[in-house]
Amino acid sequence: MLTNQMKTILLTCCGLLLLTALRAQNLEGVWKGYAAAESQGWYYGTGSYIMDIQQTTAGKYTGTAWFYETPQLYGELTVTGQRNDSADNWRFEEIKFNALTIPKNHSARLAVMNLKLFDIDGEIVLQGNMISYSKYTGKVHTKRVLRLSKLSGAEIAALEIPGSRKTIPVAGAAPSTPDTVKPVPEQRKNRVQGSYDISSPAIDISLYDYGTIDHDTVSVFFNGVKVADRQELTGSPLRIHLTADASREYQELVLHANNLGDIPPNTSKMIILTSDKRYELKVTSSETENAMIRFRYVK
Repeated sequence: MLTNQMKTILLTCCGLLLLTALRAQNLEGVWKGYAAAESQGWYYGTGSYIMDIQQTTAGKYTGTAWFYETPQLYGELTVTGQRNDSADNWRFEEIKFNALTIPKNHSARLAVMNLKLFDIDGEIVLQGNMISYSKYTGKVHTKRVLRLSKLSGAEIAALEIPGSRKTIPVAGAAPSTPDTVKPVPEQRKNRVQGSYDISSPAIDISLYDYGTIDHDTVSVFFNGVKVADRQELTGSPLRIHLTADASREYQELVLHANNLGDIPPNTSKMIILTSDKRYELKVTSSETENAMIRFRYVK
């Protein structure tokens, strides 16, 4: 029988092995996720972010990145990266814009990212701060959090770059044969659980676990862009600030259950604040259905 001291030593060794494996990780591949800004407890989703990374030498990388915030604001950039052993992270820098769609009277900023690898429920993610700055004055423009997950070959093959509609070739892809084709899992259905009219773009969402706190975890998408990833619901609010797309009549908020908690199904209390209304509802999602809240933009 293992003593408490032996268990502690074993857990420490396992932790060190995992840390060593993460540090030695080759970041080559396609990573996709989202950027979010935090202000006074509210999380502001600022759009999707994709990086296609190639390793040039040990610990050094180059690649292409794409960001998408709105139909009027998206672009493609060249990025470089390098391992920083002293800080135990990777530093990526946006070098230049290759293509850019931007509204009038807006200015574009390049960003520096200091990212670490984390193992979250068996999923390896790159996460850290993303700081936009003026290339000429060095003045900081915005500070955000960037979170990226590595895509599989099948996910890359199905990926379409938002805005440009480009695709990324799957590295080393070979023709598939009937013996190697795997069945595609059935996609979850979106079930509408609330429909509301809005007259201005600002929408504030607060999410709580419903009833007994049982470790429900959710990911949240707004108009197809992930704005919260694997967040555990508690008695304290998970606050998300959303900005509706004025070019769309209907805006869609989707809650995806990452687990069913200790007491299935995955349930949450949602409070919605618009410019002139407050709504409160119970939202339920499962392993087969996502919960969808639909907003109609009435101008």
